[in-house]
Amino acid sequence: MCCHGFFPRDGQLRLDKRTLSPAAREVVSITGLPTSFAQSSEVTLKKLCGLNVSESTVERVTEDAGERLKELLEAGETFGEKESWEWQRDARGKTCAYVSLDATGVRQQGPNGARTEGRMTQVGMIYNAASAHDGRKLQPHSVRYLSGFYDLPELGKQLRRQAGQVGWDEAEQQIALCDGGSGLENFLRIHFPLAERILDFWHASEYLVELGQSLFAGNSKEDEKLRTQRVSAWCHQLKQEGGLRIVQLLQELDTSHFSSAQRTDHATCLRYFQNHQHKMDYPRYVKNGWQIGSGPVESACKTVVGGRLKQAGMRWGEAGSDAVCHLRALYLSQPGQWEGFWKNHPN
Repeated sequence: MCCHGFFPRDGQLRLDKRTLSPAAREVVSITGLPTSFAQSSEVTLKKLCGLNVSESTVERVTEDAGERLKELLEAGETFGEKESWEWQRDARGKTCAYVSLDATGVRQQGPNGARTEGRMTQVGMIYNAASAHDGRKLQPHSVRYLSGFYDLPELGKQLRRQAGQVGWDEAEQQIALCDGGSGLENFLRIHFPLAERILDFWHASEYLVELGQSLFAGNSKEDEKLRTQRVSAWCHQLKQEGGLRIVQLLQELDTSHFSSAQRTDHATCLRYFQNHQHKMDYPRYVKNGWQIGSGPVESACKTVVGGRLKQAGMRWGEAGSDAVCHLRALYLSQPGQWEGFWKNHPN
């Protein structure tokens, strides 16, 4: 005997290998996203809808949905209606669309709980930013997220596809806000070639803070006062005059009395501003009413990834964390994304 049964009615009811209906799978997945699988199993599902499933079932159902979502995205799928957003206008009256991306670490564990290195998960977003120069109310939840262990070329294709669904090409001004991470310049040039690239102001400022700490390394009140004054002046000039001015100021510094370590720190900072000055025209950006900080995507890293995958003591398998990142990104995106995934695609 083969020891296997066949139940035709299961197919009619769309029961899967977990013996859950489509509606139950969706509910289980939703409750597995905000908090731990154990909390979902032991408290949330029982209280909300009387479902009694194990922690491992919640984990498997949630990760199965995330893996299915990943496959669909890689196949070129998008979810929800294609509809152009009402992009907010800048100080010149032009509509502006924003794209941004960053990466954040997720702790990992190997087979049988073995130690292993963490992984960096990418977080990309297309969003409509509120503008003080636009009298129209910003549409709520005007954002689409993608997250997972992407390589940049694949993330670029998918993010550009999401942008196309919300009318990115209809915006009169396209803006890309990122830090100076490796590969991001080329990523934006390939996938968002018409976007004005802006280097996050606070990342640039941090280089000046570190240089100030190196040049005024003493612990006296006088050293601290000089360090604060110099760094504040540099940051003010960066915002008011742009990156080229900082390059000039750093080149004009008398380095003859610097220590070897200070010369190295000075050269590192100067090279950074020389390499990125074309993305540091902050006076023009501010005048136009554009964002100059990558706060939205840094917040997205905490909201999409950190809020679920970086809770105290958590360690993840690679496949599971990748799947949950994908599903969290969809769940927190523009309304209609989640519904489109569950309604129009078998899960």
